[in-house]
Amino acid sequence: VVLGTGDVVPADMRLVEADDVKVSEMALTGEPDDVAKTAKVKAKKPGEPEKLTPENMVFSGCSVTNGKGKGIVCDIGMQTRIGRIAQLI
Repeated sequence: VVLGTGDVVPADMRLVEADDVKVSEMALTGEPDDVAKTAKVKAKKPGEPEKLTPENMVFSGCSVTNGKGKGIVCDIGMQTRIGRIAQLI
């Protein structure tokens, strides 16, 4: 899936290309600041907690606020992070 500034992410995706991508994850995490995303996978350091939203993932319902990229769909519908939250309500 090709993403650009102003797009709403249609599904949970792993980025394979990212050119200065920033995403608003406010709907998912409540964080007011845009989050920089990259296609690079960073190794987890020993003792470091796992991140809630990995830097190489974008999530359904979040808005792309800057840049462009390409991603591979990992989850759709109720299997997305936002879908799992909706199931709890």
